[in-house]
Amino acid sequence: MGTGTRLKLVNNTWLAFGAEAVIASIALAHRLGIETDMMVEALEGSSLVSPWQIAKLHRIADDEFSAQFALSLALKDVRLAQQAGDDQSGALACLADEWQLAVDHGLGDQDLTVVTRMLEQESRRP
Repeated sequence: MGTGTRLKLVNNTWLAFGAEAVIASIALAHRLGIETDMMVEALEGSSLVSPWQIAKLHRIADDEFSAQFALSLALKDVRLAQQAGDDQSGALACLADEWQLAVDHGLGDQDLTVVTRMLEQESRRP
């Protein structure tokens, strides 16, 4: 595997964890009764949140999940990173399992942030 391919795997892993930070935080906020708009307002301008993450937060707030980066493609990249790094039990494995569940729910063609919908549905189950 060439250096360019390895760098792409690392870059896509960085992106996946950045997306998961948005996804997991919004899901937690909703379980705590905090609306997405309030989260956007609280996080906008923070040095801890990238412009890409703020854009994703705005899209979630607008209920816009058309694919900018399809969940199924993001999952493929996470699986490739797992294989390349021989990571079967760490954070990538947990992320892959969560995203696979969302793909199994038929959400794979939508933006990777659509995982927030699945997490909300899962939290409503008794």
